[in-house]
Amino acid sequence: MLILPHCWGWIGLKISPMQKPNTPICLRIHTGAASTFHLPTVTQWYGKANPLGGLPKHNWSIIDAVTTATVSLRRGEWHSLSSSLAAAQPDLIPLIRQRRSAQAFSGKTSSLPRDTFFKMLEALLPSAAQMPWDVWNLPTRLHPVLFVHRVEDIPPGLYALSRTAAAVTTLRSAMNPDFLWQKPEGCPANLPLFHLLEADAREAARTLSCHQDIASTSSFSLGMLAEFDSGLTEGAHVYRHLYWETGLIGQVLYLQAEAAGVRGTGIGCFFDDSVHEVLGLRDTQFQSLYHFTVGSPVVDTRLEMLPPYSHLPEERQAPEQL
Repeated sequence: MLILPHCWGWIGLKISPMQKPNTPICLRIHTGAASTFHLPTVTQWYGKANPLGGLPKHNWSIIDAVTTATVSLRRGEWHSLSSSLAAAQPDLIPLIRQRRSAQAFSGKTSSLPRDTFFKMLEALLPSAAQMPWDVWNLPTRLHPVLFVHRVEDIPPGLYALSRTAAAVTTLRSAMNPDFLWQKPEGCPANLPLFHLLEADAREAARTLSCHQDIASTSSFSLGMLAEFDSGLTEGAHVYRHLYWETGLIGQVLYLQAEAAGVRGTGIGCFFDDSVHEVLGLRDTQFQSLYHFTVGSPVVDTRLEMLPPYSHLPEERQAPEQL
């Protein structure tokens, strides 16, 4: 039991003028064990608790404007999932069902084997021979820039993954001319990963991601650079396509992390102008659209973990229904 004087305002209670200001309030701190909360009987409660969420909501009218402006009247072709690909990946369904977002990472245990790191990045390359890219029938326009912190036998620093051959030239010409653009030692020949700068990038990654620790205590974090100007010349609807592609990249990283025994999470808050400044980008030829991070998770045992799809009727929770 914790006795805290002068803390009425902390819990949203208005004090009666007749109430002594130094009357203590008793709070029971929940530690995870089963316990019963008892209101104190030594004092009398006055007033009414303030409702939560009482502030007026901001009307973000620009969201509706963007939604309307980016509607595409053109419909793409639907692709069915290759049965041979599905049969070749029998462990995919359990990974999908166990996939969770990390809330925090342990910097002490986030060291990732080099080959695992390379395998994760290879899974991001567009290929008709691997899911989900076998059903992606739009141009490839997203290229990750990585802040590597804790990957075995890989120097920490800044790296770039060009997901198309043509993007190597455009990325290199758009970025800081002092970057190295060297293939890391042991990197597979088919993986267009380039070492740009060797440095301790943890503080930079954290600052660029709105000062969030998850960007620096992980094995690596990344920003997804989009071919922005050239894409939008085809129409405003491409704006949606760019975000669809970031979503696919993120989902692949989620599942790759689960398969490797670690965990990932998206980072939606970041300073895009500062990211561009770090990379030496001078215009919107490339635009940072989304960030992601992978590492060894710190599990918050205070949170209840429900089975996947527990909100659905039981007959729809079977793995074969996915």
